[in-house]
Amino acid sequence: MNPPTVRISSSSSTRPKARIGIAAIGAVLVVQGCAGSAGGPGAETGLAPDRVWDGLRRPRPEPLPGAVRVAVSDLHLLGRGRWSEEGAAVSAGVGLQELVSAGLLRRRDVHFVERRRFARAAERERRGLPRPEGAPPVGRSPGAELVLTGTWVPAGPGGGLLDLRLVEERTGEVLEAWRTPTPATADLVSLARVATGGLVAALESRGRLPAWEDPLDGDDIDPAPRAYADAGIPAEAVRAFLQGIAAEDAYRWEGARRGYGRALRVGGEAFYEPEVALARTARLRAGGTLGASP
Repeated sequence: MNPPTVRISSSSSTRPKARIGIAAIGAVLVVQGCAGSAGGPGAETGLAPDRVWDGLRRPRPEPLPGAVRVAVSDLHLLGRGRWSEEGAAVSAGVGLQELVSAGLLRRRDVHFVERRRFARAAERERRGLPRPEGAPPVGRSPGAELVLTGTWVPAGPGGGLLDLRLVEERTGEVLEAWRTPTPATADLVSLARVATGGLVAALESRGRLPAWEDPLDGDDIDPAPRAYADAGIPAEAVRAFLQGIAAEDAYRWEGARRGYGRALRVGGEAFYEPEVALARTARLRAGGTLGASP
């Protein structure tokens, strides 16, 4: 049994566990399987036809009225955890940031605001540099009200602490801070999900979380746990997800599709974050802007 999150500035509350959206994830798995079949147009080294991209381009969930605008800033990982085995297509910190972002982007009770890619693209535009090949328009960002940031550190024999803070963007004030005990062998997906759970608890305690029924509700998966729990996602699936991030960062859409698609196939129904990333990638490829946090 893992110890509960230790809140520094507010109390958390309980929520029901999530039930996975099997039909939605299954549909993407079928599309990816067809696209990646041997010799087909979407094979690992080929290009997917437009019908495959059309199937992946599901609309972004619409934030509910009153949903607070939240961005995810730098998340640092000190020491060596299980992510040391999960490949280095991007840094583990970026991988954790993107996993948390995917977990928030699918929610309607939080208005996720893209920060990492938008800030980089906006800075290039400000400096008058040309847009990289394949890059989507920068667009305009609604701006975040709150920013999640933090660090994972080793803590004692066989343990670690995920130390997170929720900061008001306008003033820089730390509104909430909490520490979640983890094992030393913590993995990126499990850390991302408990970070999401802590954020949801913090917003709920401040009365800033609209009522929303999570479509992933069930006994097999909890996308926002209040204490650390091993998500059971294979390291191979996480490596593929990181490869998808690296390709998306370079606006190599086919590489992103293959990386996220492999992550989804290897990780199975419990690994829903690649599905979110695939839909976002398809929307950006079709002309969505980074500022709109598609």
